[in-house]
Amino acid sequence: MMRARASFAAPIALLVALAGCASATEAAPSPHPTLERELPSDLTARGVLIAAVLLSEGDVERGVADGLVTPAEVDEAIRAIERDELDVWVQRSERELADD
Repeated sequence: MMRARASFAAPIALLVALAGCASATEAAPSPHPTLERELPSDLTARGVLIAAVLLSEGDVERGVADGLVTPAEVDEAIRAIERDELDVWVQRSERELADD
């Protein structure tokens, strides 16, 4: 009985080791393009997030009129909401804040 357990132990250990090597060599997923692309001058991550809040809770037209957000930021917020990508804009905003 002990010999049978020992004969299974070596192949199992080998499979575990190989699985560990395979996962270690897999490439990390590439970052979302929104995190990497250069934004036009009328578009900021902060503005996109504010526009998203205004779209859901406030008066976006007034936000544009008051200069709080740009029309480009409103358009991008709409796209982000439709694509469920607001979290990407949060990441970009955090990066921008860290860089300042």
